[in-house]
Amino acid sequence: MIKETKYFGKYSYDEKNIISFENGLFGFEQEKEFLLIQLDPNNEDVLCLQSLKNKDTAFFTVNPFAFLEEYHPTLTNAELQTLGATNIGELLIYVICSMTDDIRTSTANLKCPIAVNPKSNKALQIMLDNPEYQIRHSFAALGQKEEENS
Repeated sequence: MIKETKYFGKYSYDEKNIISFENGLFGFEQEKEFLLIQLDPNNEDVLCLQSLKNKDTAFFTVNPFAFLEEYHPTLTNAELQTLGATNIGELLIYVICSMTDDIRTSTANLKCPIAVNPKSNKALQIMLDNPEYQIRHSFAALGQKEEENS
């Protein structure tokens, strides 16, 4: 199948790669089907979450564990059940980023990660009840935290 995308032009994909959100994303509840597209074929940590409904709806996402080892999202039993998982270790976790020209002013939404079951391609955006995680967590602050821990 071929889909026009925001950042990649015409993009060829297989139907088995569609990620399904039963309830959509926060603020984009009508967007239920997405593709996760790697920006760099050699880097699985930075991706684009591209809507199949609207070509202009696309989000940069990252694997938060690649830059923040102490990130520990927790899912409720109901959220795990929705995804068809028994524990978080079965899932892929991504956070949506707001990217700017200067990485120091870019942010990651650690408060509302996306959990994906890679076996079923079911996905869910969750809201964590942890005051440490912010909706606009600065990449500059993440870099400082990593340096302090070294």
